[in-house]
Amino acid sequence: MKSTAILELMVQDHAKLIKFLSVVEKNLKENSDETMSSFNTFEWNLEKHFFVEERAIFTWYNPEFVDEGYKLFLDLTKQHTAILEKLRLLKKDLQNNKTPDFTDFKNMLMKHKNYEEKNVYPTLDQQIDEGEKFFIIERINEII
Repeated sequence: MKSTAILELMVQDHAKLIKFLSVVEKNLKENSDETMSSFNTFEWNLEKHFFVEERAIFTWYNPEFVDEGYKLFLDLTKQHTAILEKLRLLKKDLQNNKTPDFTDFKNMLMKHKNYEEKNVYPTLDQQIDEGEKFFIIERINEII
């Protein structure tokens, strides 16, 4: 049976991202001077997470069923683009001293997280051979 190492590693990274986002929300509620700093930390870690998926994982993904496999990648990158665009709008609000509403962003992020954990990572763990998976995991650990 193949390992679920990619799923396990990326679920841990999702948990870290959610923790960073909760710090942003806490700072925002408290009108803290740390709000922008915590936002930047979250943004940086989210960008690293997306980089890992798009560069460290999918450059090694050679899907068994090409149409289905590349559709998975296309769906994922479209979601990344939409999430990053929403994040940039939230940052712009913060920079303009407006209080952004993170509700839609959080919903989008959680939907994306669930999609990855239920569809993307289990598929990758089953289709990528263990040798390539070891190499991918080393790359992931270098970045996150």
